[in-house]
Amino acid sequence: MKKWCGIAAAAAVLAVGAGQFAQAADDYKSFGVRMRAIYVKPDESTGGTLSALNTKVGDDIIPELDLEYFFTKNFSTELIAGVTRNDIKLNGGFQGSTWLLPPTLTVKYHPLAGSTISPYIGFGLNVVFPFNSKVNGVPNFQIDNSVGWAAQAGTDIKITDNLYFNIDYKYLNVDTEATVGTEKCKLDLNPHLFGIGVGYRF
Repeated sequence: MKKWCGIAAAAAVLAVGAGQFAQAADDYKSFGVRMRAIYVKPDESTGGTLSALNTKVGDDIIPELDLEYFFTKNFSTELIAGVTRNDIKLNGGFQGSTWLLPPTLTVKYHPLAGSTISPYIGFGLNVVFPFNSKVNGVPNFQIDNSVGWAAQAGTDIKITDNLYFNIDYKYLNVDTEATVGTEKCKLDLNPHLFGIGVGYRF
């Protein structure tokens, strides 16, 4: 009888411990919203007429909103939204501009989730929609849409249980083409995105 009582007591202790562990594993806030200031630096590569004209796409600083959902304590998905306006320079002089809408979705891994300093890495997909693209003297200038991959790294620094400071870096693979008159030219934008901001988890 004592033997069975001991086994029952041990089982009860294990059950309580397992329950507490499961509760701790599930003790995280699922939703997050964040505002960042983003420095966008294209790393362009061109071909055809654009290459001959030494085409450069300018940097920009923009506000960016992102939404995050944690489907486990260590894994989340993040969707960012923002719009950039980038100058277009030909042979060193300003000749036009383009607007870029690059919604990006990444899946992130947080190895130290719950810590005061919580780094992460991510990988995902970006889609870029250029619009209002104009170059002086070129009546038919247009940049095509593109779909590419995205890589991400950063860290969240806990300020309170709900409020976080954030440092983030993303690289977007944006391989596209531009129409210059009647010619299709390579225009790979491949921007680096450097961001800082604050986020709220709930």
